[in-house]
This record gives sequence, C-alpha cells and structure tokens, in this order.
Amino acid sequence: MIAKEMLQFLSILLQYPKSGWLEINQLRILASKLEHLPKKENIDTFLDYLDHRSCEELAAEYVDTFDFSEHCNLYITSLLCPDDRKRGQVLADLKAIYLQAGLEVDTEELPDYLPLLLEFLAIANQESCKQVLEIVGPGMEKLWQQLKEKHNPYAALLELCIPSTVPAACVETVHTGGDLS
Repeated sequence: MIAKEMLQFLSILLQYPKSGWLEINQLRILASKLEHLPKKENIDTFLDYLDHRSCEELAAEYVDTFDFSEHCNLYITSLLCPDDRKRGQVLADLKAIYLQAGLEVDTEELPDYLPLLLEFLAIANQESCKQVLEIVGPGMEKLWQQLKEKHNPYAALLELCIPSTVPAACVETVHTGGDLS
C-alpha cells in the first residue's frame, strides 16, 4: 500500500461499524501493508481497540462519539461554521472541487463527511488535495484535539488525517487556513 491507500484504509475505519464490516484479521492484513508509513502504530493501537469489542459495542461507542457530540462529529465543516448559510456555501465549494477533479459524489453523505473526504484525498491530484485541505484542515485538527482530550481511541486515527500528518504522497505542503466562522 502507498500513502494514498492509507487514506482509503482510514476511510474504512472511520465508517459506522456494522454487521458485515471487515473482520479484524482482514483489517490487520491490510494494516500490515502500511509498515513503511510514519505513525503506523496509531493504526495498530486502533485495531487493538477494535479487537476487544463486539460489533454492537463498537457501534454504540461510535454513536456516542460521533452522533451525540456537537464537538466530535464527522461532518467537518459543522465544526467550523456556526452559520448554516456559510456552511452551505462551503459544502457547495467542496462538491465543486470534487466534480472538477472528476469525482461524482453519488452518495447520500454531505461532501464534508470525513470518510468521503479521505476517499477523495486518496484519489485526487495534489492541487485538489490542497484545495480541500485548506477548507477542512482546521476542522480535522479541531476534531482530533477534541477526541484526544477525551482519550477517545478514534484520536489515533484522526492524528493520521490532520494536514500536518497527511502523507506526502497526497500533498507536499498544505496551508490550513483559518476558522470559517
């Protein structure tokens, strides 16, 4: 796996855990192909967390983490834009970047949904990655900080997603801009 494939792997790990989700052994096989990447131990730590819980426990913890918390959800622009009109424009901008890069979003998810963002970053060219990370980078950082403060196991994954640690294969240098509010 190359660095961009790590982003796809993170996208899988950040999705809602449900029946039929990949088995831990399959996830470990995929993770073993990431040995050469920095901070790979974050993935191992998260897989250890997964390995000690049932699918039902994981689903409940996922909902508690991302669905019931105003400050820890996977819709990144909601962490940055208290004004719904401004957020709507940012979402439209993200969708336009996706379309310009050739990604047709045929999902019911909003374009700022973190697993979708990671999928895009995994396939997009460097310029498109930069554009997206300029918009969502501060929100990704904010989400990571919130999870880290709560000692939440998902913080290990989010640390791999923030612009300062997004693999060089995706972007060389990313300016993360400021708050969108």
